[in-house]
Amino acid sequence: MKRFILVLALVAFPALAAPRLESVSVKPNPVPWKGEQTPEVVISVTIERPTPLDLVCEASVDPGDGSKAKHINWEIGDRRTRTTRHDYKKPGTYKVVVTGTGKDACAGKREVSVTVGGAAPAAKAEAPGAAQCPKGWTLAKGATAERFTCERAK
Repeated sequence: MKRFILVLALVAFPALAAPRLESVSVKPNPVPWKGEQTPEVVISVTIERPTPLDLVCEASVDPGDGSKAKHINWEIGDRRTRTTRHDYKKPGTYKVVVTGTGKDACAGKREVSVTVGGAAPAAKAEAPGAAQCPKGWTLAKGATAERFTCERAK
């Protein structure tokens, strides 16, 4: 009888609050630019389930670069954190916005900025042959890239 009452209570009374969007993160952030490749990030969204009845919800992830929003949903038995991937096509700073959507929308809204780097910085110019000397050694006077001698640093 007690089990019947519990089941009846679970069916008759809907959850008081929908699962809440707890956090959003982007990794890596900042995003290095890799030559001609478009950098990929992993967007992680975590929810909080206020009661055992709050089992499902849906969210929309807008990557902030004008591309189509991605949808994430949580079902019974899913972990609290879900991920999606996104490729940024050009450098810049973007605002990733996650909001509840659909029939079973998650409550709340979360935002995070992601910086996608520009072209890789040019390598620092070094003295000719400097890369060939081990740590603690320096190029001898008069050394050239074709012919050099290393000596212990003083």
